[in-house]
Amino acid sequence: MGGLLVSSEVGRLREVLMHVPGQEVSIVNESNYRRYLFRSPVNLEEARREVEGLIEVYRKEGVQIHTVEGLTDKPNAMYARDPFFMGPSGAIISRFMYEVRRGEERAFKDKIEGLGYPIVKVMEDDEVFEGGNAMMLSPKVAIAGVGERTNRKGLWSFIETVKSMGVEEVVEVQVPINVIHIDEYIAQVDVRTIVTVRQMFPWEAMDRLQRLGFNVLPMEYSQLPGGVSARLCLNMVALRPLKVVMGSGCDPVRKALESEGVDVIEVKIDEVLKGGGGVHCLTGVLRRDQVSES
Repeated sequence: MGGLLVSSEVGRLREVLMHVPGQEVSIVNESNYRRYLFRSPVNLEEARREVEGLIEVYRKEGVQIHTVEGLTDKPNAMYARDPFFMGPSGAIISRFMYEVRRGEERAFKDKIEGLGYPIVKVMEDDEVFEGGNAMMLSPKVAIAGVGERTNRKGLWSFIETVKSMGVEEVVEVQVPINVIHIDEYIAQVDVRTIVTVRQMFPWEAMDRLQRLGFNVLPMEYSQLPGGVSARLCLNMVALRPLKVVMGSGCDPVRKALESEGVDVIEVKIDEVLKGGGGVHCLTGVLRRDQVSES
């Protein structure tokens, strides 16, 4: 495959990998939902409608959809962002922190290889890394979190791997204890614009991004209905610069984005949120256009 595969979060979205939830979601019940990392049990039919609704939005925008089938014992498999990270020249395959998710990454790896995409790195046993904890911001700049779901060895391995793909700067952020991945409170909405939460984003990371030419647009914690994790309002996917898909029920965030010239498409994800993931979590990005940085 010629050209860069994913070199930002905002290049026009071309191809994604997703998993429509199936009977595996029914494994989760009132007695075990915490073990499966859910907030509560999920209604299967409603969760399917929500994921299929997001897929329909992508199709209408001209995005090519691939799905991973099976995974009948993996209730979290619908969160297709986490099993891998697609960089400029290929995929990094995750190593999950929790046993209940291990095995998802093998199915996604097989599908990615079957589609003809290169696998650049498979995380080893002691390298804990999950795809939701990193983003490409430009061909030369990435951002990555270290915390419960990505340990120091996983972070180092990620940095080494993306630098082999031409990345020059990796901005490191500590993931707060009350969130899982950085995509809960960080989003890129334009070529040089990052949206985050003022009370959660480290000053050193903001300073470094600004020195690299990025505009950091802070939201106030009070603008997030129920807090950062309740509706995952910043867990959004850009279709192109200044056009995003985000979950409904985030009116203060939507209005703030629209005031900055961002076109917002809302989708219902109330049931999906019960598993702890939002729009970004549901979307395994395979390919985006490269954007002009001029």
